Amino acid sequence: MKTNILAPFIKLEESVKFYLNGRVYEMTGNTMTEVETVESTLRNAINAFESFEFTGNTIKWYNGANKFIYNIEEGTFSHGTMVIEGNTFTDHVLAAGTVRYGQKNTADLFESLPTLMENFIVLDFVAAFENNNISVELFKVEEKVYVSRFNAETRIAKFFEAKTANEALEFVTENVNADASSFLRELLEGEAKELADKAALVEQYSDMIAFLKDQRGLLAEADKSIEEIKAADTLISNEINSWESKIADLNA
Repeated sequence: MKTNILAPFIKLEESVKFYLNGRVYEMTGNTMTEVETVESTLRNAINAFESFEFTGNTIKWYNGANKFIYNIEEGTFSHGTMVIEGNTFTDHVLAAGTVRYGQKNTADLFESLPTLMENFIVLDFVAAFENNNISVELFKVEEKVYVSRFNAETRIAKFFEAKTANEALEFVTENVNADASSFLRELLEGEAKELADKAALVEQYSDMIAFLKDQRGLLAEADKSIEEIKAADTLISNEINSWESKIADLNA
């Protein structure tokens, strides 16, 4: 499951449009639809997203043996490790011969990244799943759950509003053999809700155990002949056993 997904978007007067996995969606209030009309600003952001590699604080353009980098935090363009100064990005790479004139539009697009950055957003209401050329995205919009499915082999797409979160959960399982319960947990009902709550507790307890084991690992390097160190090690061991017992009880 992939969440917190970076996506091109545009804010309109009464709605928001965003691009995900080859398709454009529009949200008006808590209503979501798939649309074909794409504004020029959004299209430019989409072209940049599909043309360049977005990684953390940098955006990279691989052009043959050349690697161009835009550093978002510093607002600088580089060719490899050399910062481009005293000229616009496009003028520099064309004059240097590292980009052919026929690629000028792509160079201009890369140069426009400082302006385009306001048209990217992290989608915190989306979860994406993929298996065997089939991708499924779930969109939580208030109490609603929208579902998008795409088969990369047949190019067949489907988009709909699920009747319930349980229906969306089953759809993900049936289509990509994945579990969306942690993403849908607060909207699920019945047994599915109970199982999701239990899984969340197991994950919480497991995180605590991992933390305690890390702390015990630090003590492993200390002198166990010191009473305080020995007592701390015993305390942590007992805590680990306690959390493991809680997991065992949940799984019983």
